[in-house]
This record gives sequence, C-alpha cells and structure tokens, in this order.
Amino acid sequence: MLSLGDILFALPFWYRLTLAVALGAILGSFIAALCSRWPRGEGVSHGRSRCEACETILAGKDLVPVLSYILLKGRCRYCGHRIGAAALYIELIAAAIGVIAISMLAGGAAIAAAIFGWLLLPLAILDYQKLWLPNRLILVLAVAGLLFGPTLAPDISWLDRAMGGVFGFLSLEIIRQIFKALRKVDGMGGGDPKLFAAMGIWLGWQTLPMTLLLSCLLGFVFVLAIYLRGKSHAVQLPLGSFLCIGVFFLAVFPADIFAL
Repeated sequence: MLSLGDILFALPFWYRLTLAVALGAILGSFIAALCSRWPRGEGVSHGRSRCEACETILAGKDLVPVLSYILLKGRCRYCGHRIGAAALYIELIAAAIGVIAISMLAGGAAIAAAIFGWLLLPLAILDYQKLWLPNRLILVLAVAGLLFGPTLAPDISWLDRAMGGVFGFLSLEIIRQIFKALRKVDGMGGGDPKLFAAMGIWLGWQTLPMTLLLSCLLGFVFVLAIYLRGKSHAVQLPLGSFLCIGVFFLAVFPADIFAL
C-alpha cells in the first residue's frame, strides 16, 4: 500500500513545491496568531481577527497568508493603518520550512521534517520574543516525536530516542542547576532542558551534541552582531531559539555535511 509520502512524491516537483509553500504559509498564519495572542493571555481561537487601530473585524480576503499583506501594501483595508510585518515574516519562514523539507528529503521523511520544523517555529519565536517556552508546545513536540520521529530518522532505535529524551533533559538541567547554585540566579530557563529532551525523542541522543554546538555558534554570532551594533550591555540569549534552528538544520541536511 502506498504511503502519503509515496503519493506526494509521485507528483511533479513543482506541484510538491506549490503545496509546501501554500500549506506552510497557512500554518505560518496560525503560528503568527498563536505567538501574538498567547503572551497576552488569549487563545488562538479568541475571537475573530481585528485591525488593532480601527478594531474592524477582518474578512477572509484580508487574511490570505502573504498575498493579503502584499496586495494591501501592508495597510488595513478599512482605516489605512500600517500593519506590522511580523506575521508576514512568520508566514514566509513557515513556507520556507516546507520548501526546504520537500527539497532535501523524500517520501515520508520530508513530511515528518516539515512537521518538525513547523512545531519548532512557534517555540523559536516565543523564546526569541519573550524568553518563553510553553510547556504545552514542548509536550506537543515530544508527542509528535514519538509519532513522526521514526519516519524522519528510521535508523534511530527507540532506545536511542528514550536516551535522547533522558540525556537531553539531564544535560541542560544539571548545567542550569549548577549555574544557579554558584551564581544564585537563573542562567537558563526551565524550558530549555525540556525542549532539548523533546529534540532527543525526535532524533535520538546522537544528534544532541551537534545540536548544542550549533546553537552555541548561533549564540556567538548573535552576541557578536549586538556588539557590532554598539550595544555592549548584557543581554539574555534565547537558547531555545538557537536549539530549534540547529536541530532543524541537522534534521534536513545530510549527516556527512559535517564530516571532516
């Protein structure tokens, strides 16, 4: 019996690409709403979308991912108030996740990688914006790892995934507790070890060291960029965001890309 991945990859590449872009943009719109409403204590289904300036309820034609923003030139159709581009960027990133997954992997692995990336995206955004990694989103990521992880990385055994969950959590939690004991302050949020554990469930313990290394490199680039902009004051680093970027890179790009 043909799987969904087999059926998808029987289609011409441009069909698959269009589907990945469309689905990614739609999910990106949902993710943008989630990242906007959750920090305010609102649910994603909390009422219909409104213009923040004139409070007019937006119609479906105003909410088409990417296209509405472009056609309306970034302004409200009803009052002309400028609309922030944050949602547009999130929709484009979500579409890019679908394109990368469909281009780099085949069959069910591509679908699983896209799901992985789309689940990581809100966590990366919320940690970057608010230094917040919601437990509910991490739990969804972990459960999805049990369901789709074997499709994305079939060579990883269930024991390796279990070890990834345990070691992923303990490695960062021990570091977090040692830092707190020595400095008497939290140097790492409590969500980071849980997020690392969920990543271990997806890709096994073998991927965790390289994920952490990539996240540290991204953090170094982040700090360097801040320093070059003349902002030398202390900043709080969104480790979770860097972990999300690093692990998705490892999930979709060939393992031998790191071979020396």
